[in-house]
Amino acid sequence: MKKYINPKVNTYSLPEFQKKYGTETDCEKALFHLKWHNGFVCSKCFHNDYYTISTRRLHLYQCKHCGHQETVTTGTIMQNSKLSLTIWFLALYFIAQNKNGIAELSLAKYIGVTLKTAWALLHKVRKAMGSRDSMYKLGGNIEMDEAFFGGKKEGKRGRGSENKVTVAVALQVDEGVYPKYLKMQVIPDCKGETLNEFALSNIRKASTIHSDKFKSYYSLKNDFKCNMQKYNPEDKSGFLKWVHVMISNIKNNIDGTYHGLDNNYLQNYLDEFCYRFNRRNVNSPVFDKLLKCCTTESYLRVSELCI
Repeated sequence: MKKYINPKVNTYSLPEFQKKYGTETDCEKALFHLKWHNGFVCSKCFHNDYYTISTRRLHLYQCKHCGHQETVTTGTIMQNSKLSLTIWFLALYFIAQNKNGIAELSLAKYIGVTLKTAWALLHKVRKAMGSRDSMYKLGGNIEMDEAFFGGKKEGKRGRGSENKVTVAVALQVDEGVYPKYLKMQVIPDCKGETLNEFALSNIRKASTIHSDKFKSYYSLKNDFKCNMQKYNPEDKSGFLKWVHVMISNIKNNIDGTYHGLDNNYLQNYLDEFCYRFNRRNVNSPVFDKLLKCCTTESYLRVSELCI
């Protein structure tokens, strides 16, 4: 298999993980290094000298210059959390290990928290995943289409359906015709201006976008090279093959792992699916990528998660 990655390269076994991050001290040291890899820097005045206050659960680092205090979780999704760092790290481990995602109920059982806590934790992580991927744009050859999510109901199907949530899907395909990177975003409609806005936000200009001949794609011609052909699922040429595979995979993932979900939460699950897909071939443990992602994402209250 051309794309095969040794599973030992991009994951930790549970004993390896526990040996590396088994105590609060281990976790705090790891966060300190991620937050200040070149040594402490005050987030207020950017000075380097500090005092350490050790009378609390997490060490407080106080700037000698301005007196500002912070911990290793300040400015991360773990800020103000009552969970121990070992529980947070174990949660991220299980999230990273399961390539198809993990349901809230399963995570709650694994780390010994309430369902409500697991639910909030997972949505914070998904929000961080989405923010991380928003830093990058697709480029080169892009397959683009729309997908429609929602249960089976009477009425019109596909484009124009009032019973479905519309999702724009863009997939970067490399020269060997293999899928490489993926973007998915809930959109209000399939109008040209909507698809153009999605493309400009997620795809580098002058890239080649392959799509069907739906009239809204003509609006992309000002900023992108467009290859529009009539789509025929029976066609053996492989036109738009991979983007439809991705759409099928995410729908199966939602049904299989989460047994369906409320449309209000769909974007968070799309972000998680894309984050995992875009890092499926990394040569370092996915946990390390996810931990870094969660330490660079700003703290959000549950009420701010838009869920």
